[in-house]
Amino acid sequence: SDTASHAYIYRNMPDVYGVVHTHSTYATAWAATGQNIPCGLTMMGDEFGGPVPVGPFRLIGSEAIGKGVVETLKKYPKSPAVLMQNHGPFTIGKDAEGAVKAAAMTEEVARTMWAAKQIGDIIPIAQEDIDKLNDRYTNVYGQH
Repeated sequence: SDTASHAYIYRNMPDVYGVVHTHSTYATAWAATGQNIPCGLTMMGDEFGGPVPVGPFRLIGSEAIGKGVVETLKKYPKSPAVLMQNHGPFTIGKDAEGAVKAAAMTEEVARTMWAAKQIGDIIPIAQEDIDKLNDRYTNVYGQH
């Protein structure tokens, strides 16, 4: 169940005090394709520190989804979101409000990057520039 997965996330990510799981349309569509949401916007660099990663397919009913969330976020430590393949987005935060904000942001960038793909190829931002954006946003603006 999602309850077991949420409990696993809390036990294994001690700074996390908020977890949200949704089936929001656009983020779930990206999850259904098994694709990361590419970092094509400066706001994504700010908020996610890179692409929104896709995690592995896991069956519902145990801690397996939680394990997949934790494993994926350890590879993308600045991201508060992961799209579990064929399932949907999970977001984390320092509190419930932070996790809800991350869920809303995930759906917003999922929709915008989908729209961009309809026009043409998304131009990804270089990781060194993403790192500068994220550092400035996190440390200068003090948003987190």
